Amino acid sequence: MPTFLHYLFAGRHVRPVTMYHILHGKRTFSNLYAAFINDLLPFWGLLPHLSRPRYEKMIDYLVHQKLLTEAPDETLTAPPAALPAWWPTHVAGLTMPAYREIGDILTLAVQLISQVQHQERHFAPITPHLLIQQRVKGWYEQAAKTDLPGTIAEFKSLVTAMPELAGTVLVNRLVGAETDVASWQDLAAHLGVEPFQVQLVWIDALAQLYQAIAGGQAARWQGLLPPPTPAVTRSAQATMQLLADQSVDQTAQQRQLAASTIREHILEAAMLGPAVIHEQPGWRLPPAKADPVVDFFRGRLAAIARQRQSRGVRLE
Repeated sequence: MPTFLHYLFAGRHVRPVTMYHILHGKRTFSNLYAAFINDLLPFWGLLPHLSRPRYEKMIDYLVHQKLLTEAPDETLTAPPAALPAWWPTHVAGLTMPAYREIGDILTLAVQLISQVQHQERHFAPITPHLLIQQRVKGWYEQAAKTDLPGTIAEFKSLVTAMPELAGTVLVNRLVGAETDVASWQDLAAHLGVEPFQVQLVWIDALAQLYQAIAGGQAARWQGLLPPPTPAVTRSAQATMQLLADQSVDQTAQQRQLAASTIREHILEAAMLGPAVIHEQPGWRLPPAKADPVVDFFRGRLAAIARQRQSRGVRLE
């Protein structure tokens, strides 16, 4: 994991506690903004079970080895570096279900199909979670059972389209009839990487499968996985709907929220919504230089708009 953290800080300036909260998925506006500005949103919630003491110990090690440099503003950084083959490129933590849930669902689905193919009526499900078992069983009865060869062919097609490393890790971590799962350690030794790096490849392979299935590349598998999670919270969505016809203060009064919360909702929608957002006259904000807090909000909104436009996001 230290190697992963080293690459994560490369070319960025992030406070170590903020990086921890991003990896852990602690949703506050300041953490979201730091993730957005530093292009870290894909890694949101990637390691929800990472303990703070373990993380801090690894950070101390990297600083001691001079692999990370502390800046005057207490952020850490490292020189930009070419990313290794095991680096995750499909993760999207804000809009995807938990990776463990996706892994359990897909693994159980593959196990079920394999056992049926080998005509084994009784088997021990790979996951004890009843809700996941019910989801997989319902999907099998409604979608997979009617065309098992087609269901299998679709899955094989998805795996074949993956990079070789991802495909290798994926198929060796799945369970089937007379097939045991390969350990992280055995796969790491076989591939010449660290066990944690194999876990990252597994997570990224799950993300790639999820996105392919959600995008309609495997119709028989679409009903298996939970739908994507909206990046913008329901509360922020409700605020933006009201702001279409009224001011910030009116929206705050109607929603019984502070005006500062309404402004944070605007910034959240600007960062995570489908389009670039600029200040609107209908918000009736104080004029420039009349309120330093509102001016700070304007500066962040403009910075977000510039960054999103540079990434090719359209104007609302």
